[in-house]
Amino acid sequence: MEIYKKVPVKQYMLVDFEIEGFHHYPMAPAPVEFLQYDHRHLFQIRMAWTVDHANREKEIFIYTDKVKDWIQTTFGSPAQFNNRSCEMIAEILLEEFNCEWVEVLEDGKGGGRVEK
Repeated sequence: MEIYKKVPVKQYMLVDFEIEGFHHYPMAPAPVEFLQYDHRHLFQIRMAWTVDHANREKEIFIYTDKVKDWIQTTFGSPAQFNNRSCEMIAEILLEEFNCEWVEVLEDGKGGGRVEK
């Protein structure tokens, strides 16, 4: 006997990890002009893929390793993101990995999110 009524839901598999990296903001305004120069962050990467069922259709460890390896191959280790903002990095990852959304945070404090 079913004790609840199944409601249609969207389901996602999420990954969440950190990558050490550097970037800079060439047009940083005067109050934060120090951001014009390369500075280090632990970039927290969060990504979501749609899944059709809730029983490990996609494996978190496999996807995490795949994304980390791609970032290291593409940007080095530590990652050299140059003048890319969090939103720019997120957009690159969204396009490369065909996921639903990507968040890139600086030191877990703030950052950007892009969605399909």
